[in-house]
Amino acid sequence: MSPERDFSSRPRSRRARPLDLGLLALGVAAVLLSGHAAVAAWSARARARARVDQTRRETEEAQSRARGLEGRPEPAEALAYRGLLTAEASPPRVLADLTALMPSDVRLDAVTLSYGEPLGVQVDVVARTASSYDLFLDRLQRSPLFASVLPGEENRDGELRTSIQMAYRPPGAR
Repeated sequence: MSPERDFSSRPRSRRARPLDLGLLALGVAAVLLSGHAAVAAWSARARARARVDQTRRETEEAQSRARGLEGRPEPAEALAYRGLLTAEASPPRVLADLTALMPSDVRLDAVTLSYGEPLGVQVDVVARTASSYDLFLDRLQRSPLFASVLPGEENRDGELRTSIQMAYRPPGAR
């Protein structure tokens, strides 16, 4: 008898050959390697974008500082202005102008003068009553000698203590 042939429509399963298994392993390795390369490229892109943003911020800050320096007067000019301002607005003169505006129950605890353009004045004020302080603040704001009057935080319970920042304009400098 001769061996019978199978003519069924079902294909026979065949065993995987070593070459097929090797090619499959090589394909899986290629997919894993390309995935790793894609992740590494994505993170490198994110780092590069962060460096570009940082550089852009630094450039904007440098440009801002450069614009600020362009508007400044020359050092000799600023020094001459300070000398003139010191002569026109000596500390006793500024104190006399301040005390002329103060009611009798208001006193100054500290006065700080910053000679520049403009002459900055910061005073620590103590007032017995809030109404006396309000009167002093009103006089300061109405005075042509003082500009940009900025009162600090205040506590109106009992004796009032606060600080005030302002600019002083000497009578001849208007």
